[in-house]
Amino acid sequence: MRITQISEQFGSTIEGSPQEKVAEIDPNVVKDLIRTRGVVMFAGFETLLPEFDQFIRQFGDKFMTQQGGGAVRRKVSGDDTLLSTRYDYGREKQDTFGLALHGEMYYSDKRPALLWFYCEKPAARDGETTICDGAQVYDALSDESKQLLAKKRLKYIRRYRDGEWQLRYETDDLDKAIAFCTANGLKARVEDGRILVTEYVYPAVIKSGWGNHLVFINSALLVVWQEDQLGRDTSIVRLEDGSRIPRNLIDEVVAAQNRLIMPLAWKHGDFAGIDNTRAMHGRRPFQDADREIYLRMVHEASF
Repeated sequence: MRITQISEQFGSTIEGSPQEKVAEIDPNVVKDLIRTRGVVMFAGFETLLPEFDQFIRQFGDKFMTQQGGGAVRRKVSGDDTLLSTRYDYGREKQDTFGLALHGEMYYSDKRPALLWFYCEKPAARDGETTICDGAQVYDALSDESKQLLAKKRLKYIRRYRDGEWQLRYETDDLDKAIAFCTANGLKARVEDGRILVTEYVYPAVIKSGWGNHLVFINSALLVVWQEDQLGRDTSIVRLEDGSRIPRNLIDEVVAAQNRLIMPLAWKHGDFAGIDNTRAMHGRRPFQDADREIYLRMVHEASF
């Protein structure tokens, strides 16, 4: 097996063969790569799902459910922490659109430090997971944009009708849904009897968990895309004073991301570890509705 760089500053790949096992990899090497490179791709090993599950537990086993998440995901494991990334909401076929780069669950205090993606079935073509270094994106922003983001945080506003909040918060009890929100840093109120409205304020730029980088990482562009392109009004993002994020700032971020974005091309048994305090991720569109990528979210990493 060998280690290669995905780019000069960001991301590494550990390449192996089906005759080699990921269990043979020194976990300290993996930890160092996550800390310094932000993303580690494991390719060519044809790792089986039980092998993947055993291997990743060396790097933290405080796995999270999707409760409170913006997407409704199918649960693959009995403990509800191995999740399908399919966007199908219980329908026969999943949506196959691309996803903007984002940090996972930056609209709640309940967010993972580390993400693990596992490829059960790649799309017949396209459908790569995309990654981008939020530290380099921040460095590419103008001084004006950096100053704005230092002064004003983001406000995520979610408005779920009766029948929707039950799916997101995994309960039919409105009081329990509100209690979950309150415990995870969201302000929650009820409108028109059964509509749950939440607000969450958090910076667009943070210090990374490893390396002490200033990082542009958040869920803003994904939410902006959902509002502008899909016309969804159940989840929007604004600056904390209620004003829209300036178009020139969005354009700056998108331009930087377009220069820095890199694809992770999947084969069955490949998997990747992603520092969710530094690396943004998304996906490219595809046509094969049988694509199946699993996700495990680690709330706290053990290194």
